[in-house]
Amino acid sequence: MSWDAPAVLALIEKMRAHRGDFTGVEVKRGAGGVPDLAATLCAFGNMPDGGVVIVGLDERAGFAITGVKDPAAVEHAIASQARQAVTPPVAVTFETLAIAGKQIVVAEVQGLSAHQRPCKTGGRAYLRQADGDYAMSAAEEQQLLAVRDRPRYDAGPVERAAIGNLDPHLVNGFVSAVRATSRRLRDVDDETLLRRRGVLDADSDRVTLAGLYALGEYPQQFAPSLSVTAAVVTEPGSADRLVDLVHLDGPVPDLLDASMEWVRRNLRTGVRVGVDGHNYDHPELPLGAVRELIANALVHRDLGPHTQTKRVEIRVLPDRLVITSPGGLWGVSREQLGTAAGKSAVNEHLYGICAYLSTSQGARVIEGEGGGIGEVQRALHEWPADPPIFIDQAVTFTAVLMRPRAELGPQAPAPHAQSGDPQTRILTVLAAGALDRNSIIERTGLTRSQTRYALEKLIATDRVAMHGGLGARNTTYSLAEED
Repeated sequence: MSWDAPAVLALIEKMRAHRGDFTGVEVKRGAGGVPDLAATLCAFGNMPDGGVVIVGLDERAGFAITGVKDPAAVEHAIASQARQAVTPPVAVTFETLAIAGKQIVVAEVQGLSAHQRPCKTGGRAYLRQADGDYAMSAAEEQQLLAVRDRPRYDAGPVERAAIGNLDPHLVNGFVSAVRATSRRLRDVDDETLLRRRGVLDADSDRVTLAGLYALGEYPQQFAPSLSVTAAVVTEPGSADRLVDLVHLDGPVPDLLDASMEWVRRNLRTGVRVGVDGHNYDHPELPLGAVRELIANALVHRDLGPHTQTKRVEIRVLPDRLVITSPGGLWGVSREQLGTAAGKSAVNEHLYGICAYLSTSQGARVIEGEGGGIGEVQRALHEWPADPPIFIDQAVTFTAVLMRPRAELGPQAPAPHAQSGDPQTRILTVLAAGALDRNSIIERTGLTRSQTRYALEKLIATDRVAMHGGLGARNTTYSLAEED
């Protein structure tokens, strides 16, 4: 995009409201020169949409505009790291802007094409998560390598899965729906139809992964990761970090039904007066839009062997609903979503099967026309609610719906002082004094790995000081100003 002063100021306001920078944005003060950005440049290179580095903002001071003394030197240093510190090199474009009488540098990093990923630095590939850079696992690297060519995993046969492992009710409904629309398949026997529609492998009696996932009596018997985990994430410091944690199983129609039942149970519901004068329950988010996003996550998830431990995840946080699926977009960019050009099925066979499937409530699983994201955007606009936020990290795809604050009732929990990204939470609890790592974990509600990564970044950027030495039993941490 083209950056100017109003665009940067608008982004600063968003980051202040978010209490941190975003997955696709990295902010640096740059007071002591350009810091080591190799891991960030690498992580942005591995994201299809790349990312933006802004030098001349102080995140610790509420994203105050501090400026840089020599913008040309900053640009040169970043360009040098982009060429020499990462492999393959990443392309960076620069804008130097004058805001509030100070110069800041905006460096836009272009994401690498699928056949060039993974990008590495120092022999390690990095992934962007929240506002941090994390080393990829071996499985995640394999995931990037696997999608250099069009994925075909859904068409592969599943060992030991035969036609007897399919749900007869789902199969009958599918066969009837296909026959009603296809002259070519109207008069063939059931097994021939199932082979031609990709439910059965053409060269054996085994069920394909697509057929098992969509029509199986219990797909998780053969592939446990073909499931959904859902949980309500409470405010840090609450007695229970996760509430209503469930693991949902069954074929795609059952997963969709069960997921929507869980969402209805955990979203707030208000009351609105209809045009007829009667009061009606009104969920805080349009359930049709939520359903479409969950269906997309189920049908378009990566089905490769490198995702065998990864499930679709649904999380309700105090301020948002988050739906994450393994794998990124294929054949379409994030900007194309919701447009006429934004149609691409990652799993062609699975998509084709699900277009003929209905849930137990009689609703189609997917429309089969590729216009679902456009409907999501329209539904949220008419509700009204904020537009959806889509994050494509190549190895995961996340859809975020912000929960409207205007819908909060008197019983809704107030925002907690420790809410926000991991670094902000740690800075908040350290404002009261030095703490050891266990105390930080307890007071922020972060996991050990989140705490470790966040502390490493805070120490590297001189915002937190460590006392006692790495690995020492009595090591404590404090805000750098207290050292």
